[in-house]
Amino acid sequence: MKIIAMTNKKGGVGKTTTALSTAAYLGQSGFSVLAIDMDAQGNFSQASGAKRDEAGTFDFLRGDPPENCIQKMAKYDLLAADARLSRADKEFDQIGSEHLLEKALKRLKGYDYVILDTSPAMNVLTLNAFAAADAAVVCCQTDSFSLSGLDDLMKNVDLAKEYYNKDLTVAGILLTRYDSRTSISKRTAEMFKERAKELGTRVFETVIRESVAIKESQMRQCDVFDYSASCHAAEDYAAFAKELYIVLGGDKKKWQKSSPKPNASDSPRISIPRQPRKRTTTLRRR
Repeated sequence: MKIIAMTNKKGGVGKTTTALSTAAYLGQSGFSVLAIDMDAQGNFSQASGAKRDEAGTFDFLRGDPPENCIQKMAKYDLLAADARLSRADKEFDQIGSEHLLEKALKRLKGYDYVILDTSPAMNVLTLNAFAAADAAVVCCQTDSFSLSGLDDLMKNVDLAKEYYNKDLTVAGILLTRYDSRTSISKRTAEMFKERAKELGTRVFETVIRESVAIKESQMRQCDVFDYSASCHAAEDYAAFAKELYIVLGGDKKKWQKSSPKPNASDSPRISIPRQPRKRTTTLRRR
């Protein structure tokens, strides 16, 4: 099971779109995928058409049984976000709370990939994602603001690796909202490659071109492949998923070509309305 965190401290750079598109493409390629929405805004869950008022990420982190928290979507299973995640820093402030996700995921079996959509902040939820992940994908829009914030983000990743997860790696930097018609996109892409080399990582060969189909698909609560499989975004995210598969050690010859794998009708993974839970006393950090 490969656990991948899509990350950046800056909003609007394509983290959620990348997480959603990667989960969808891996799922429709025959892999078993669990997506986890770890952003209180819940954009991933909304774009997936997830049910509201169901148990989800918050309940999973506090120890509820996985089968009570996971919703089954067409191409992947989903731990959905809700507004309760906005109080995660206060709710999960006990010693060792950075490892709640890591421990919870050990209860799961049968997934090839776990895709984490993180929030644009270095909070307890993002630290949980870093503590649990095998690799992080840094999503960056091709502009100067994303480039200037790259060093700070990489420092945070290094600190997470030092204190929480020595095995965490950066799979690479994914450039999004790329416009080949503009000189600024081309020049910024070259600057990212130069900076990535200095930071000891890579920029993915695949770039995600600007496409209105992404926003349109999100409004219709479907992935870009179902919305328009021939659009630029669908082509780019398909190429990225395959490139990521190779970067993470996958065998190109074994890339699955099957149709979307439906959840088995007898699967124990079901969703139920979340239940109230009594607060327990825990040892808290000072």
